[in-house]
Amino acid sequence: MISFHTRNREWHVGLPLMAALLTLVGIAFIFSATTNFTEEQPRYGREGIMQCVWLGLSFIGCTVCALIPPNFWKQGAFFFFISAFAIQLMMWVLAGSSLVPSINGAHNWIRIGPLGIQPSEYIKIAVLIACARIVSSKSFDPTSFVHVCAALLCAAIPSAMMAKEDMGSSLTFIPMIIGVLVVAGMRLRHLAFFAVSGTALIFAAMQYLKDYQLARIDAWLHPEKYALTTSFQMIRALRSIGSGEWLGKGFGAGDQNRLGWLPEKHTDMIFGVIGEEMGFLRCLLILALYCCLGFVGLYTAGRCHDRFARLLVAGFTCLLIGQAAINVAVVLGLMPVTGITLPFFSYGGSSLLITWLGIGICVSVSGDRIEQFAR
Repeated sequence: MISFHTRNREWHVGLPLMAALLTLVGIAFIFSATTNFTEEQPRYGREGIMQCVWLGLSFIGCTVCALIPPNFWKQGAFFFFISAFAIQLMMWVLAGSSLVPSINGAHNWIRIGPLGIQPSEYIKIAVLIACARIVSSKSFDPTSFVHVCAALLCAAIPSAMMAKEDMGSSLTFIPMIIGVLVVAGMRLRHLAFFAVSGTALIFAAMQYLKDYQLARIDAWLHPEKYALTTSFQMIRALRSIGSGEWLGKGFGAGDQNRLGWLPEKHTDMIFGVIGEEMGFLRCLLILALYCCLGFVGLYTAGRCHDRFARLLVAGFTCLLIGQAAINVAVVLGLMPVTGITLPFFSYGGSSLLITWLGIGICVSVSGDRIEQFAR
């Protein structure tokens, strides 16, 4: 993979290069989803311009994180975890206030004046760093059932707390922690056991879901019953993708997009815009880019000599691919609407910034000293 040497380090840059490619393509589709092409002089949407601004800030943040010594992330792992726990607890306590208002029935955003921050993005990264720190310790045995349970508990507690308001983001903890444990050497029979028991727990926990969450599940199971209400978003997304057929209608030429019939078309449902304008074949190309991102990320993890670095990069890669898979599954009607973004494509400053900070952290921990690499 692509790397370069400085005086005493080797830098693996394949992951940020793939992320940059996906982000630039994503910004193009945000412009397509928010620009009025019906006028003689197209009026570009504010969202596309703001996403470019956030991309610039994200590049700066990524560079800063990449230059921080790798030991900083390892030594600060438990601080990150405690801060994430404190933020999630604050979200619970202040739910319904002006700081944590209700948006579509959920309290998962912090509002500071005109600025909206989604803390779940930071919490995922913080928990990942903590899990990688625990699993990489010398005393941790990935073949021990008890040790694996302890690592899963580290991710399960914040995930369960988050599920109360943000079921979609809580689901992304699953591929993240599984990726960390599998790369560490987890036994397959333990993986099978936790997969079965975890599925059973999810069904058991459904009785504690909020009304709007249960309504989304019911609408997913009976879309025709709620075609003009709860299922409207899912049905429109499917219609957008289906109308694109094999080769699509062309960039900015989608009817569902231009006429505003697809809700959340520049955020959660942007894959519907891609499907309508690019068609089935070019949608496969977008998915292939995500597969390449996954391959590059896991390859980079495999090149890391430090155990903590290897687990962190692998877990972050699984987090991104898992989140992308959930978003695409929602748009295709394979899952209930969860409100989860498509990494690098969906509009959102906090999501893009934290994702790129995660890329920078991966570059930081994966950079080997040349003398160590030579050994």
